[in-house]
Amino acid sequence: MKQFEFACGGVVLADAGPDVQQLTLDVQGPHRNVNLKISDISRSMVSNVPDLLLDLLEIAAYVYCADQRASRGSDKLTLAGSSWRRSMHFTIPVRNPEIWSGTELSSALHTTLRFLSDDSYDFVFVAAPNPFVEKNAYFDGLSDGVIDADEIALFSGGIDSYAGALDTVIAQGRKAVLVGHHSAPKVFSIQRELVANLGGVGFANRLLYVPVNITNTGVNATESTQRSRSFLYASLAFVIARMFGKTAFTFFENGVVSFNLPIARDVLGSRATRTTHPKVIRGFEIIFSLLAGEQIDVRTPYIWLTKKEVVERILHNGFGHMLSRTVSCAHPRGWTKTVRHCGACSQCIDRRFAVLAAGAEDLEPVTDYAIDLLTGDRSIDEQVRMAVAYVKFCQSIVACEKGQFVVQNPQVASAFKYFPDLSCDQARDHIWDLHRRHATDVLSVIEAGLKLHGFALARNTLAPGSLLSLCFSRTHLDASPIADYDQQVGEFMDRLVRPLCEFAVDTQAKRIWFKGGYYLEGTNFKLIAALIENHRSAKSRMADVPFIQTWKLAETLEIDEDSLRHQVTRLRKDVAARLAVDQGIVLQKNDFIENQPREGYRLAPALREVTRADLQPA
Repeated sequence: MKQFEFACGGVVLADAGPDVQQLTLDVQGPHRNVNLKISDISRSMVSNVPDLLLDLLEIAAYVYCADQRASRGSDKLTLAGSSWRRSMHFTIPVRNPEIWSGTELSSALHTTLRFLSDDSYDFVFVAAPNPFVEKNAYFDGLSDGVIDADEIALFSGGIDSYAGALDTVIAQGRKAVLVGHHSAPKVFSIQRELVANLGGVGFANRLLYVPVNITNTGVNATESTQRSRSFLYASLAFVIARMFGKTAFTFFENGVVSFNLPIARDVLGSRATRTTHPKVIRGFEIIFSLLAGEQIDVRTPYIWLTKKEVVERILHNGFGHMLSRTVSCAHPRGWTKTVRHCGACSQCIDRRFAVLAAGAEDLEPVTDYAIDLLTGDRSIDEQVRMAVAYVKFCQSIVACEKGQFVVQNPQVASAFKYFPDLSCDQARDHIWDLHRRHATDVLSVIEAGLKLHGFALARNTLAPGSLLSLCFSRTHLDASPIADYDQQVGEFMDRLVRPLCEFAVDTQAKRIWFKGGYYLEGTNFKLIAALIENHRSAKSRMADVPFIQTWKLAETLEIDEDSLRHQVTRLRKDVAARLAVDQGIVLQKNDFIENQPREGYRLAPALREVTRADLQPA
């Protein structure tokens, strides 16, 4: 795990060891390298911003900019796993250090950010020196007027947030404040154009657009994943909501993206983003409620909608002609005047499938995409991985029975308890139905594409690296210009199936059995026995498997923490080596016993406990 220390706001840190990279971040002064500007807010509102909210703005800006400054390494999917996780230590001057250092608030920050970005976070808050940056420095374009607001919502300029704005001001007839963060002029231009269009057709009195610009300045960003960005977005919306006297704000994000199940084993941890995952949303509510001293609600009204169903909201509200003006691509630097979607990133693939499934292809020309979804050549390794994995995942969902959904996708269990108005069974059923509808939409697009391009497919005139060619026949892959392209795709397809590791507990003999006659005993049996109850209990409740803190597990086993770590390391290697030979299962580091910094250890949620008889060959 890479280790980073961030000295913020002029703080000076002692020299760290050779394995720790130290970086400075500052929102003011001669060494200012973090830009923070909020526009079009009234002067009276700015004067009422409390110091605690200014602290939050700075903390969120530092976390966001640090995320871009701390490189995870190569951007190849094969490296996106535990090696991508980072240890992020911040020392930040604040106006209210006693509040930020409080146990409950600190715990909420650590837990939420760790789950959000799959990194380890640690904060030290110190008293800010005087003079410190004044609140007016963060606000420009101040206005004298103000509108009453019914809804405070995040606005990215993508399909989901645009549909939410239309639902609010047109379908519901309410007044909305749209908070739009942008780090590039192209994104700002898109947001402004969409808002101006709504205002130009009679809805200007129901809209206030608040553009926010937070970027690294004077220094190059080296990391593009930005998994902590929704903490910044949520913090901005919360601050604006408080300035309007509101106790709630809204994320308009479809449910498939919110749960964001990893579509392949290559898409792990930091690459399986959790921007609006229910656990993250509840974490935001805890943080903001502690700061506000009252309950703050973060609403996600699109949580049970697929992307296709969100597109249909735009059509229903009569703004299908503006669909092509929204942008979803993750790579704005590659946009041109005519092409604003790369067609290769997961956002582009998700968007195009939704548009085609909704029958709205006439409203969004194929020339908007650098690579056509179905017929474009995806011979580049990462491009074919993403597209193939996306379709294979949907095929697996359609083929999966409801009872096996959680077994095949254990990550989904982490969301069950974060729906206070639903039981675990009800949450599971809702999530299952959502993904089933989404997968059916995607496969219907593939089916329609096969019919439309059947002539070209039968005559082998489509690019062998196109998605339709891959779906139609794997034999076309040998025509790819990349020498080992077919081998890469074949190996990738094989890796899409998650290895199922089964074990049985023999309490009488004190052994842990695996298929092939392999077993654990002695100290290794004691270790598994200490972890098994959490595993069983969570599985029976269809809940996320909790960790056992390192010190507590070591105390239970009557060994010290270093001995525990060495034992786990040896056991992982032994089990992985034996299962690879006996069953052909290749286990990664955390696939058997998982550990997380600050959390401790647990049996991996994907493991399945069975009886001894179930392990015998048929």
